[in-house]
Amino acid sequence: MSRITAPVRYYKDYPGGYDYGYEDLTLDFARCAFLVVDVDGAYSYKADGQPHPTTVNVIAPALAAARGAGMLVAYVNNDMRLVADAGNICAEIWGKTKTPDGKFVEAWLKTPDFKPTYHPSVAPRPGERNFPKWMWSGFRGTGLDQHLRGHDIQTLFAVGYSRRACLHYTCAEAIGLNYRVILLRDCSNPPGEIEMPDTLDPSLPEGGWVNRIMLRHFEHLIGYTTTCAEFVASCEAVAR
Repeated sequence: MSRITAPVRYYKDYPGGYDYGYEDLTLDFARCAFLVVDVDGAYSYKADGQPHPTTVNVIAPALAAARGAGMLVAYVNNDMRLVADAGNICAEIWGKTKTPDGKFVEAWLKTPDFKPTYHPSVAPRPGERNFPKWMWSGFRGTGLDQHLRGHDIQTLFAVGYSRRACLHYTCAEAIGLNYRVILLRDCSNPPGEIEMPDTLDPSLPEGGWVNRIMLRHFEHLIGYTTTCAEFVASCEAVAR
């Protein structure tokens, strides 16, 4: 039975703790999967047409390592056409919080042939399932859970965007479904990217309070974290 050893970090949220904990988890490799959350669109290519640096420089090497070791890879992506209905509460809220004209969801209906776009370095390969979702969580109303259980998956190595929305809620629902989640913490939003004007703080390593709190919240309630370099080394050890 092939095993993978992953160095992980978590946060000890109790009196006398209040600090990071570190350990090496040794896991059944065949029961691990690499989950790619919303790396398409603006997270593959920025508004100026250039590749998103975190996607191509950090996520892509981790994805390549997972594939090189033979790990199961699965994707989820947004498709807001799934909630573009009169009376849908998600459409109501997002219309008010995402665009000044209130037409966030309606804009999706203008693209009836929508397909997610990916930078070639992170594009799904034949046989890698990509599940469209309509909520923040990649598990809500999709076939992702059935797909993973069909492969007897227990542990998810997760990457993608955004740490305050879809990546976070996908991981939160995963633990509710009894998956062990290991987030590659540098394979997501870089410092300052998901902040609001009043939460930016360049004095923090995370670049602001949203990124800092979301990561701390994850590490004490949802799962473990590791880094791209640590994950790549773990996969290379398996491949050898």
